Amino acid sequence: MIYVLGSINNDISLEMERMPKKGETLIADSCRMGLGGKGANQAVAIARLARKYDDGRKAVQMIGKVGTDAVGTELKNKLESYGVGVEFVRQVNRSTGTAIVTVCGKNNRIMVYSGANLGISKSDIDEALMNAKSTDTLLCQMEVPMYIVGYALSQARARGMTTILNPAPAHEMPEDMYYNVDVIAPNETETEKLTGINPKDWDSQLAAMKEFHRRGVRYVVLTLGGNGCAISDNGKLISHIPARKVPVVDTTGAGDTFVGALALTYPHVGMYSFEEACIFATRAASFTVSRQGAADSIPSFDEVSELYNTKIEA
Repeated sequence: MIYVLGSINNDISLEMERMPKKGETLIADSCRMGLGGKGANQAVAIARLARKYDDGRKAVQMIGKVGTDAVGTELKNKLESYGVGVEFVRQVNRSTGTAIVTVCGKNNRIMVYSGANLGISKSDIDEALMNAKSTDTLLCQMEVPMYIVGYALSQARARGMTTILNPAPAHEMPEDMYYNVDVIAPNETETEKLTGINPKDWDSQLAAMKEFHRRGVRYVVLTLGGNGCAISDNGKLISHIPARKVPVVDTTGAGDTFVGALALTYPHVGMYSFEEACIFATRAASFTVSRQGAADSIPSFDEVSELYNTKIEA
């Protein structure tokens, strides 16, 4: 089982010819609304990429909060329709989180109102992980309060679970928090903010990964957008995995697809290496950038398997 602690947002996506200047009003070319938030997107990625269990079990459980408003109810139902377990998704008397996404060609900018996402408590974590096993995985991001993320990681570590952190958006973290992270997966901006190193070339990427290792993280994945990713297993395995070249339509959700696919294939499956899991994640993310939207653009396992003839089965 994979538990995803994170944000659930109502995404409002505006497609623009260009970004407005200061004081300027522009008319958007299109507007879409739907399920978003890094936590929700990554949970959906896992559910869509996972093979179905014959006994009806779900591969992923979401831990999060939405409002008691109609939007919150709709998003919770949407998560469930994608195959995500919502037993630990609570509705509270706060507005549902909202993200405004502006898309201009290959570029996007995102503004977020956290709302109900800030209401997650330690007791919510205790309840969700009560029956978790050492073979389970906890995946976190940083769109919910940091002290909750730190608490969840420590509780998961105490249970022997695998812990994965996508430090997005990046915030300065206490050093001891890293020791409860097995796999960290920042992008270029997050890497520079956390380490002070701009991973612009191979030498700087090596230096950044080494810094994460120094802080106590064993597996490091630096996601590099169109340049793929750089990975390191505590220096024992160091590799660069190139991105698949596809027509780029919308980059929204690509990073979340990558992280969700990584959480699913390593070490949840148990038969594939860290490097193989990162290759699969890169392939899955390539689908997302070729489609519009966030959660709706995430591919199924069969789509990735058919295109790339991969043998990885989740």
